[in-house]
Amino acid sequence: MGVATGPRLPPMVGLNRGLAASGTAVIAFFVAVVLPSSTWPLIDGDVWWHLRAGGEVLATGAVPGTDTWSILGQGRPWISQDWAANTAMAAIMAVGPAGATALSVGFGLVVVAAFAVLWRTIGIRNPAVRWASRIVWLTGGLVLAAPILGVRVQVVDLVLSAVVVWLVAHYMVDRRRTWLLGFPLVAVLWANLHAGWPLLFLLGGAVVVGEAVDHAWRRAVVPEPLDTARIRDLGLALVGAFAALALNPSGTALWVYPLQTVNIAVLGRHILEWFPVTADPRLLGLYVVFVGIVVIPTLALGRRTLRLADALTIIGLTIMAAYAVRFLLIAGPLVAALAAINLTPRLAASRLGRWAQPVVDELSVPRGGRLGLAHLGLAAALVLLGVGVSLVKVVPPAQMAAARAQFPVAAVAWVAEHGASQRAFNRYEWGGYLGYALPDRLVFLDGRADVYGDDRLLLYAAVIGVRADPQAVFDQYQVDYVLFSPDGALADWLNASPAWERAYVDDVAAVWVRR
Repeated sequence: MGVATGPRLPPMVGLNRGLAASGTAVIAFFVAVVLPSSTWPLIDGDVWWHLRAGGEVLATGAVPGTDTWSILGQGRPWISQDWAANTAMAAIMAVGPAGATALSVGFGLVVVAAFAVLWRTIGIRNPAVRWASRIVWLTGGLVLAAPILGVRVQVVDLVLSAVVVWLVAHYMVDRRRTWLLGFPLVAVLWANLHAGWPLLFLLGGAVVVGEAVDHAWRRAVVPEPLDTARIRDLGLALVGAFAALALNPSGTALWVYPLQTVNIAVLGRHILEWFPVTADPRLLGLYVVFVGIVVIPTLALGRRTLRLADALTIIGLTIMAAYAVRFLLIAGPLVAALAAINLTPRLAASRLGRWAQPVVDELSVPRGGRLGLAHLGLAAALVLLGVGVSLVKVVPPAQMAAARAQFPVAAVAWVAEHGASQRAFNRYEWGGYLGYALPDRLVFLDGRADVYGDDRLLLYAAVIGVRADPQAVFDQYQVDYVLFSPDGALADWLNASPAWERAYVDDVAAVWVRR
């Protein structure tokens, strides 16, 4: 079966006629909208321990397997499931003062690549979905994902999830089994870049189940449901992908790693990225609007022609995003792409859609002469604007200003200059930065929740809430300085304790040392 082409679309660029207005709009979407929205300074607390881990790989040539950085995790097993991403990040950071800028822009470009793959996926599944509809739907997905974007290894999950739905789209449309070879390859990449690989099997499993039901019920979907043999082959490809996950430095231990992490009960109560969406009113508002405008209409209006695989994917990702805000990053773009595929034909048949069609057609025609040059000039200006805004956000002065607002930069500098202390008690969110800035000293803990487990994270939570005796914990772990927020329950306890003296304070952090 050949690839379905659908109606012939006017090209946005003509060899002799110049650039269409639609071409300018598409360029603006990727360069002036997606890139600036996804290019951020290094403000995520985890980025620093990722950089430190990657630097260790570059320095030693080995992937760490035991924690030697923290007091709570000393000697405990550490599955460095994102070692390849960490190493690449550290190599970029090592180029010099511009390393942080390059790292920020690099992650922005990864997000652009993910949206480009989803753009192409929409065209494969439904070529009739025009450029304007793709921009509208994917912009909605970007809005939901934007608060979670930045220099975060989870961005790898977005681009690899996009590749998975791209592979599935090809397999659904032209039915060639060669596309199935991509699943083990993606699995190997995922196994060494980040532990978000269960998304591969959730997305692929939704297709296996959905296509099997659609085939059994002989549902009238386009293209027609996969037959039994092709569903079987897809299932075998997923089995092969699962086996391929073992091709990483931790081997088969990676198979159970995500389950071990998700079972850490403390994550949803104390780690921000694992909070449910209801914990943040701003994110909850975005989520409710997205569900009302994108999810519900797609499921309701497309219920007769919607593939069950798409419905399962939309519902699953929507539930995951409600469970933890980190999944907004995946749910927004992927659900928006599926909405574009399934809901656009319905909207195109409406009165508004019929009115807009001639306008979209007109804007898609390449123009010559002054008008074509104007479109080309506008496109160039938008490229400069998008790149310029992105760079201004992440040049070295902006990086430093963002770091000073987010991390205890001055307090750490004071410790380095004045403190002979070696064993810190620190905020969880600051552990990565503290360890990166002072690698010769032990932090209490950092963002590697999987290294510590529930018991140790609960101990930390009890100390900062003064529900356990802080002095007993500090004595047990031989803590000789505390780097924490200057106010709150623990700060009040430290200020009142005769055993501790506040030696430094600013608007972000304070340092207490033993008297």
